[in-house]
Amino acid sequence: SAGKEERGDRPSFLFPTVEAGMITTKMLAEALERQLEGTPHFLVHAEVRPSGKAIVEVDNDQAITLSDLAVINKGLREVFGEAIDDLELEVNSPGMGRPFRVERQYRKHIGRLVEVLKTDSKLVRGQLVAFDANGISVRIEQPSKVKGRPAKLDQETTAIPFADIKSTQASVKFN
Repeated sequence: SAGKEERGDRPSFLFPTVEAGMITTKMLAEALERQLEGTPHFLVHAEVRPSGKAIVEVDNDQAITLSDLAVINKGLREVFGEAIDDLELEVNSPGMGRPFRVERQYRKHIGRLVEVLKTDSKLVRGQLVAFDANGISVRIEQPSKVKGRPAKLDQETTAIPFADIKSTQASVKFN
């Protein structure tokens, strides 16, 4: 049976045959959403590039582990079978210093320091206090006037509409 995909004892109607090179970004994202349903993990980004590289970014409300990413990778290979072998599959977490792409990343980072690059090119650093459909609220960090002293957060919050935000990312503070 040359060219026929083997799927073990599993009924073939559960796994529609995907021809090599035919996995689309939409198919990849839908398979991931089904796989992640009911878990603390969430899809940040999925993309199949014309170059034959599939990039998947998955996060977790707390922290995602290498073991979690390996299970997700394995799950995708089970869904797509041999068709995924034609792609260079990269499954990872968004990582520090990467702009937020989805609402759940904002929720995850409430109470933490973020850097907001505004559309006017100004960089705002502060503690993310809240977010809604319109934008975010931040307690802006003010540098200390005394050399060597840590910066302080404003007591009041500043609203920044999403229309004024080019990107937001988690900020790491080293003491």
